[in-house]
Amino acid sequence: MNVAVSEALATGLPAVLTRHSGFPDQVKDGVNGYLAEEGNPESLAEALEKYVNHPERWPEMSRKAREHAVLHYDRKRLIEAQVRLYEMFVVEARAKKKP
Repeated sequence: MNVAVSEALATGLPAVLTRHSGFPDQVKDGVNGYLAEEGNPESLAEALEKYVNHPERWPEMSRKAREHAVLHYDRKRLIEAQVRLYEMFVVEARAKKKP
């Protein structure tokens, strides 16, 4: 997860990114931003053109960007999930120590 992308989405900024690493998990092509093929300048130019040439889509994409970030990248929820994971590891480690 790229924190800068999550923060941009949380402000309601649709993103134009490549299909690199976890970006497709954060940006749904045509929903809350656009995705381009990695290493393909023409694909990136096409994604940027879609964004620039369709300002009528910006309000909905902005709403979807914020919605996605709040739903999937809320820090409190992420921390709670991480604590639950650590607790699970502790329980498993203790169970393995018992004779």
